Amino acid sequence: MFNRYWGRDRRRFQRLLLNLTIWYRVRSPEHLRQALGEGDMEATTLDLSTVGLAFLSRHYIPVWSKLLLKFIFFGSREDSVSIVKPVEIEAEVKSCLPYENEFRLGVCFRGLDEERLGQLNRFIGATLRPYKEF
Repeated sequence: MFNRYWGRDRRRFQRLLLNLTIWYRVRSPEHLRQALGEGDMEATTLDLSTVGLAFLSRHYIPVWSKLLLKFIFFGSREDSVSIVKPVEIEAEVKSCLPYENEFRLGVCFRGLDEERLGQLNRFIGATLRPYKEF
């Protein structure tokens, strides 16, 4: 039965492979928040969708932990790049797996309002658009 899905992506939402710096902070559980501190930790994304993302962390963060993520989205036009103010999104850890000397965390977004969902959709849509040939 497992082989039935071998080599296929069963995700319902398209993922954008993306190397983007984000910052995160543990909200809960309390003992983990205290152990890792109150400050933001830097991480690198692996992929992004409108419902979640995967990123690399130096820390093991157990499933069901609650995080606060911070992104800086950017956009480009033919002759300029624009940077939008940082966006904060609540997330919940769904997977934490060893990945070389780090951990690969898969998180789903929680409590997205229309504005943040719109920002995600615009960023993903703009990034997936084909490049114009010169």
